Amino acid sequence: MKRVTALALVALVPVVACHRGPDAAAGATDALPGAALAEAGPPALPAIVPSRCQVTGGGAAVASPEELEIGDAVVFGEGYAVAMVHRTAAGRMGAVALVDRDVTTARVVDVGVTLGDATPPRLVPRGKDLLVADYALPKKSDTRELALQVIGAGGDAKPLASIVQQRDDSLAFDLGPGLVAWDEETMGPTPRGVVRVAQVSADHAGTPRDASSPDSDAEMPRVVADGAGYFVLWMARRPEPVGALDASAPAAAEAIGEPRAYSWLEMVTLDAAGAPVGPTRRLTPTSGHVSTYDVQALAGEGRPTLLVVARDDGEAVDGSGGALLRVRVREDGADPPLAFPGDGLGRGAPSFVEGPLPWLAWIGPHEEMRLLPLDAAGVPVAPPSAEPLLDEALPLAAGGDGRMLVAFPGDAAAAFRRVACSR
Repeated sequence: MKRVTALALVALVPVVACHRGPDAAAGATDALPGAALAEAGPPALPAIVPSRCQVTGGGAAVASPEELEIGDAVVFGEGYAVAMVHRTAAGRMGAVALVDRDVTTARVVDVGVTLGDATPPRLVPRGKDLLVADYALPKKSDTRELALQVIGAGGDAKPLASIVQQRDDSLAFDLGPGLVAWDEETMGPTPRGVVRVAQVSADHAGTPRDASSPDSDAEMPRVVADGAGYFVLWMARRPEPVGALDASAPAAAEAIGEPRAYSWLEMVTLDAAGAPVGPTRRLTPTSGHVSTYDVQALAGEGRPTLLVVARDDGEAVDGSGGALLRVRVREDGADPPLAFPGDGLGRGAPSFVEGPLPWLAWIGPHEEMRLLPLDAAGVPVAPPSAEPLLDEALPLAAGGDGRMLVAFPGDAAAAFRRVACSR
């Protein structure tokens, strides 16, 4: 599960920053060359089956659980590594919890005091080590500093490099085994968002370069390794024409403090050094209203393939409604977006629960957790279930035995538990 915050999944909607620039659609190509992207039709309304999950273990407590926020989880060593932020005597602290396979203990490795509004660190395995990126307190007031560290098999954190960024409204970034990506605002008469990347070697970070197209107003990057290089995705935006707004839209836009904008997903393939090896491609329609998304590498494919889930809010302006779109992405393009099954959306972001066979989690109507099992190709294998047990929880990682690592940030005595979920 990606980019999660503390006690409630309703807080999962990322802050959309870098709302700048003119029409950004001109420089990208459609995901399917020579064909228009297909709008996903209205999803069917399947039965929402009863809960398929139950707690199977007593759980692991976290030292200093005050103001606990949970982020990524990855398999590391004989257990899991979970990104987190918690409050210590030194301040708001970025950290990694090393959780054993049976989810009975959690050793917390602090990686440094972080910014007051920063998300938990990003984690990615690199050989036997764990690469960690987190915002550190900057040395200058007009910059930000993304600190890269390595945690070894023994649990010791060692500094690797630091990337200085300009200070703006966005704290979005992502991490691959040898690449880090973030968004910044360009200077000039027409500011826009740009996604930048830097190669990460064994002992330093390389020179930053732009990954998004000069025509894109880009933000919220994601990085996924594809073997020889990387997929880099982002959300692109352009303002809606004034004439496109209906009579109720201006009042709604004023209520949320910003004008309406079209938003969609774009992607580029990069080599190991971060240089583009293909064109920028659009993955969802430029007439959409994508507010957040997640990505999952598919293990059941013969060539590097991603499954992308995007929340498209349609005409909704209150944080609920809309649809979940799924897109299968390859180096040479993508399939047209289709709708995931469901019974509607509450507030919050969809998120994949990574494992040999992935799951998709999201918040349904009335702030209820929904859980959908997928096969190795990313296709649903059963209807989504209602999971009241997980309404205040965060599914993190799934094992091949049907057991799932789940965070319960509000439970100081058992912040992590093992949950059995039948597919």
